[in-house]
Amino acid sequence: MRTRTRRGVAVALTVSALTFTAACGGSSDKGGDSGKDKAAGSSAGKPADKAAEATPLTAAQMKAGALTVADLPKGWTVTKNPADASAYKADKAECQPIADLLAKNVSGATVGADVDFSGGNGADQLTHQIMTFPGTGAADFVSSVGTAAEKCTGFKTAMEGVPAELKVEKLTPPKTGEESHGVRVSMDLGGAMEFALHVAVSRQGAGVSRVVYLPGLPASAKNFDDLAKRGGEKFVKAAQG
Repeated sequence: MRTRTRRGVAVALTVSALTFTAACGGSSDKGGDSGKDKAAGSSAGKPADKAAEATPLTAAQMKAGALTVADLPKGWTVTKNPADASAYKADKAECQPIADLLAKNVSGATVGADVDFSGGNGADQLTHQIMTFPGTGAADFVSSVGTAAEKCTGFKTAMEGVPAELKVEKLTPPKTGEESHGVRVSMDLGGAMEFALHVAVSRQGAGVSRVVYLPGLPASAKNFDDLAKRGGEKFVKAAQG
């Protein structure tokens, strides 16, 4: 998830038009609640001993679980964001899982699919990443996001070498898989400007799906739930074989 963060931060630092990838969710008061009030929410995952028995996903399963243009509403096209190995350090321990969620690389994970799309005439940005973990890694990762979403309301970090303050809000995207969670991470750019990244993670066995959406306009945030559901359901189907 080179996570739209890098590009979003660049936009923030230049205080230019908010085009995307504001590494953090955007579905709430400033863009239409993307599922915040929906009944579907995160669910408890399998006990750790069961998660430990899960077999890592194969490369074929991960590829099959990733979204394609054919899976998306009309208007989306394939794009490719630049690679980024940046990691982020939160100033609050309870927020570190959210900071980790903004990084492309997740510790212990093997990424098997990483696809980028643009929509809304290029203003909206979407990334779908499928990864697998050994042992209880998938359960540990997704559960940590759920715990952080409950406790973390914001944190400070450094992006592009520049101090940044991010606001975190828990989201409840449509439930997919054995456990799923969502967060909106936003950054005030001054005035009415803001970048907001919407992120949904879901787990099935030893696999994890991560959907990251950056709406180009606040009104487009309402599309997050639909996109998270499409990505999560396709991933689960592939993970189940």
